[in-house]
Amino acid sequence: MPSKLLLATLALLAMGTSLAARAMNLDQACERFASRLTAAQASGDSQQAQTIYQKGSQRIAANFNGATCPNVQPPKP
Repeated sequence: MPSKLLLATLALLAMGTSLAARAMNLDQACERFASRLTAAQASGDSQQAQTIYQKGSQRIAANFNGATCPNVQPPKP
């Protein structure tokens, strides 16, 4: 019985560690957002770039209490 409890505890700790590893701050999120937007613009797909900008802006605002990424400019149509 104690071994099942130990395994369950270890599993929960591992899950918590992996969630913490995925957490990022606003600067990291903005860098990732800018990178994705740049890649879409470089591919020449302006519709995809617009979609990435819209969804990315919404996610940043939702995840960081209304924050924005001032270094990320909207793509030109």
